[in-house]
Amino acid sequence: MTRAAEEAVNLWALASTQYPSQNQLILAIATRTTIEVASAFALNARRACEVLPRTTKFQLKGPRWKWSPISGHVVVDDLWDALNRIIHAQKLVVGFESLPSSMAVVEGGARVIPYIQAQTDHKPMAFIDLFALSHAYLYEAYPHLSKLANDTRSSPT
Repeated sequence: MTRAAEEAVNLWALASTQYPSQNQLILAIATRTTIEVASAFALNARRACEVLPRTTKFQLKGPRWKWSPISGHVVVDDLWDALNRIIHAQKLVVGFESLPSSMAVVEGGARVIPYIQAQTDHKPMAFIDLFALSHAYLYEAYPHLSKLANDTRSSPT
């Protein structure tokens, strides 16, 4: 539960950062790091969430950036679905979007990572908002899990 929270904070930071548009080294490292962190988060968050009833749903509804998916592609809106898609992904693509120059704080233009795309052997390519993913865990799932852990520790055995 705690490791998932740590990775969610890392994901939050990666999805909030402005990257220089023209620096391929930084973009390549950000891509690799995003995949590593998203994968570690998904594995640990799903493991933590397995103790919750299947009827407990957490929606991905707290985006950091405004973006629109490519026409015809699904935007995942459920935490459990997003975690499973990342864990079972045969293809993970980090999505970079350019910021308007009025918002960019990086000279020469800035890009952000608002989403990843995941495709599994059973599900087509879909968009997952990274900030909304971490937000759903930190502000919805984690409090439920913490309460459950505290209730378990305080109940007599």
